[in-house]
Amino acid sequence: MSALAFTEFSPLSHTTTRQLSDTSSDVLPQIFAPDVNLVSWQRAADPLIRAYCAGLTLAMPLKRIVGADTVPADIAAALPDAPGKAALLADIALQCQMFSCLMDCQQLGLRLETLQRPMCPKFHTDHLVCRLVCTYLGPGTEWLDTAGNKAHASSFAVTLLKGSGWEGNEQQAIVHRSPASGLPRVLLSLDPM
Repeated sequence: MSALAFTEFSPLSHTTTRQLSDTSSDVLPQIFAPDVNLVSWQRAADPLIRAYCAGLTLAMPLKRIVGADTVPADIAAALPDAPGKAALLADIALQCQMFSCLMDCQQLGLRLETLQRPMCPKFHTDHLVCRLVCTYLGPGTEWLDTAGNKAHASSFAVTLLKGSGWEGNEQQAIVHRSPASGLPRVLLSLDPM
């Protein structure tokens, strides 16, 4: 990852921010609250998608600029045919549609990758407006809550991370990292374009 993409965490001002987590997707629009820097929709894992991802090995990350309505066609050929592929594509399409609607954009930067070690093991903040992350296999993204305690998303959680590029959020971006685990992961991330 480029040095322009994130900065290592250093203590900032003592501005109070909140992180919200719920089992309903209704939590996602709460990212627009000025004092919220993370929302996480903790949803149940889909066993068919989990099984597909357990067998997924991508030599290189799948990176594409995708249209919210065309994402299955945009990435289907890059994924191996196996039971669960259609369910994964449908789930990615759902997340793309939800995120593009929330962020009011037509295109998204999509990254889907298999990881054998932490991608960003140090706590840091991102210099972007907002990023969606969903871990399909393995432990989910970790963050520091308001009290400075570690929290994490479950697998299959749809988590929105507010970055320092969000107007008015320059000093309140969520401090997060890849989980400190050697377990394999399949990670989806989306950035508004």
